[in-house]
Amino acid sequence: MYEKQFVRNLELYMSLRRNIRRRVERILADPYMNTELLADAGGKLNLLGCRSARVDRNFRIVFVICEECRSIPECEYCLCEDLPDKTVVFLTVGPHDKAYSMK
Repeated sequence: MYEKQFVRNLELYMSLRRNIRRRVERILADPYMNTELLADAGGKLNLLGCRSARVDRNFRIVFVICEECRSIPECEYCLCEDLPDKTVVFLTVGPHDKAYSMK
């Protein structure tokens, strides 16, 4: 499942579209492999329950896995109300700082 911000940013970063799509496919195959569980950044945006995956040195994909975010009550981005546990929701993609600020 793709959130509006993810789709918007995918169109914005056309030059990386192929790399982003390849990384999305790897995430869908195994969302826990080579991804990082994010935490509360202490005063910044609370990404607790979200995961990130590297597209290249500076680009990140931020997403949630429904079974994981449901188990973390503090997860502010759990958009999994009626979705199966194995669903992956892609929230945003972009340069490191923009991705982690959910822009």
